[in-house]
Amino acid sequence: MKRTAASGSFRFMTRAGMLLAALILAGCQPSSESAAVETPAPASPDAFPRVDFTLPDLDGQPRRLSEWDGDMVVLNFWATWCPPCKKEMPLFQERYEAHAADGFTIVAVAVDEIDETRDFVFTFGIEFPVLIGQEEAIAAGREYGNRIGALPYSVVIDREGMVRETHRGEVTEADLDAWLKSYL
Repeated sequence: MKRTAASGSFRFMTRAGMLLAALILAGCQPSSESAAVETPAPASPDAFPRVDFTLPDLDGQPRRLSEWDGDMVVLNFWATWCPPCKKEMPLFQERYEAHAADGFTIVAVAVDEIDETRDFVFTFGIEFPVLIGQEEAIAAGREYGNRIGALPYSVVIDREGMVRETHRGEVTEADLDAWLKSYL
């Protein structure tokens, strides 16, 4: 009987604790007056504002995604050991060279080791910005909807900073050209 009474008390305490936490959290919500401050409406139901983050570049310098605000950005999460990632890089480089002057940028986020990434970038002549990270890069990808950490994973951000597309898997020429036509 003591066991039943103890487990019943535990359930009551747990429920009471959850209710108290819910009440406290409800009190922390902004009032309707302060919630109306500068919340941009997405241009389409699926669009959402880009999430800023900071990761080091290949020289170890911290870089913020917001540095490329005003450009159309393809944010690409990749790794040197990933075959589809390797396959799409020459296409990215080619389109970057063709459209960089028009305000197009690719920001490649390597979920990899620094030495392997540097070697890859040098070997393949990558000229667009490459950032690097491990857990931080995976966390940034999650902010953009990559819940399972799939690679490659690409995000299209328009000039106004709105996420317009997310793409799991290899980006094809048709994919990239359609994005450029729609958002550049």
